[in-house]
Parts: sequence; C-alpha cells; structure tokens
Amino acid sequence: MRDTILSASNQMKVFICFAAEDRYNIAEPIAYNLKNYGIDIWYDRLNLLLGDNRIDKNIIDGAKNCKYAILIISKVTNKSKCAMEEIEVIKKRYSNKKVVVFPIIYNLKPEEIPTSLVWVKQLIFKEVTHRSGTREICNHIACKITNDILNNLSLKKLNDVIDNNLLNIPNEVVKLIYAYLGIDTENLNARVALLYAIYICIVSSNQSANVRRIITKIFERIYSEARLCLEVDYRELWLLENSLCILINDVFLK
Repeated sequence: MRDTILSASNQMKVFICFAAEDRYNIAEPIAYNLKNYGIDIWYDRLNLLLGDNRIDKNIIDGAKNCKYAILIISKVTNKSKCAMEEIEVIKKRYSNKKVVVFPIIYNLKPEEIPTSLVWVKQLIFKEVTHRSGTREICNHIACKITNDILNNLSLKKLNDVIDNNLLNIPNEVVKLIYAYLGIDTENLNARVALLYAIYICIVSSNQSANVRRIITKIFERIYSEARLCLEVDYRELWLLENSLCILINDVFLK
C-alpha cells in the first residue's frame, strides 16, 4: 500500500544520486535548474530531516519510487557507500524498465568510468566539467519529461493542433500557431516570443484553467532569458513547443 502511494506521488519526480563531494559543484546546480523549470526533484537536502531513517527515506521513498533518476558519476562515486547503494537500486529498476536514467559523467573521461558503473555507457550520457555548467543537461531532462507527458495526450505536435477541426480553439490562437510555423527556423528568438504570446493568449482567456506548474515555469524561464538576448538553442524551442501542446491538450481537450 505504501509503495503504491509513493509511486503515485513520485510519478514525475527526479531522484538525484551523487557522492557528497560532488554536491556543490554539480548536484546543487542541477537541482536549482530543474526546480526553476517546475520539475519535482528528490534531493536529500530538500527531502530529509535530522533523525530520518536514510533507508526508508532516501532509498525506499526516493531511489525505489521516482520515475526518473540522475546518476552523477565522478572519480569519487565508487568510494561513496551511499551513492553506490542508490545506484544498485536504480540499476535493478532500470533493468526492469521501471526508471528512466540520466547519466552525467562529471570531470571524468568515459574510459575512466569504474567497472562497477560501466553499464551506464549503454545509455546516452552527458560529459560535464566544472566549467561547462548544467543548463544543457536540464534542458535534455525537461524535454524528456515533457515528451513523456505528451505520450499520454492526444495532440503531440503543433501541426496536430491545426489539423484537428474538432477543437474549440479561439481563432486568434490558431492564427498565431500558423504564424509561428511560418517563421524561419533559424530565427529562434522570434519563435520563442511568438510561442510565449500564444501561451499568454490561452492562459489569459482561460483563467479558470488549471495550468500545470511545469508549463508556467518553463515558459517564464525561457522567455525571460530570450528577453535579455541570452542565447536560445533548439532544445529550448523544442521544450516550449512541448509545453504549449500540453497546455492546449489540458485546456481544450478536457
């Protein structure tokens, strides 16, 4: 019964596994960026209190029940008893297709990964250093999570929206989507601005709608970066398109 309740509450949660020595350089920046995207995370400093049973909380509630797991692999990982215990749980769940794993190779060459952890190389992994930052990693993770949400919805692409004549979508929204699809693919900031305009148009005209927190946070963050002329990449555009499709499903297909 407890496992069933936990699985439901952790359905879209991301567990962050790391050695203590890697907390400040890589684990906390990832946690910060994911939270800024509205993504629920299982991070020990946010979920554990003094006196908690580590096995009950971190292993059972976290590693055994979260749908997603970030594995930060570094030169000290295999020396961390706690991290290795969590990784063994995650590895078993991965082999049973119970968890999606995001391997991050930190300040380490792939050929230097310890034998006990070499199984992560069968997955798409990301190499990171203390200089490269974590923004791109979090974009990958957010894209995967929004893709998984869309897989359970009817309309998965913006083209699906304009091709579906049964939707009660305001005409101005449809026109904006057509305009967006006509913008040059290289003009990323213009595309971001128009996606944000469509988002605002839908939300402001459907104020009673229960907009998912992840959608609001993704739009607000990426638009705020584009407004400051910060570089936007194609994965962030992909993330916005996913988010808009989720919003349209939630608002107009209920």
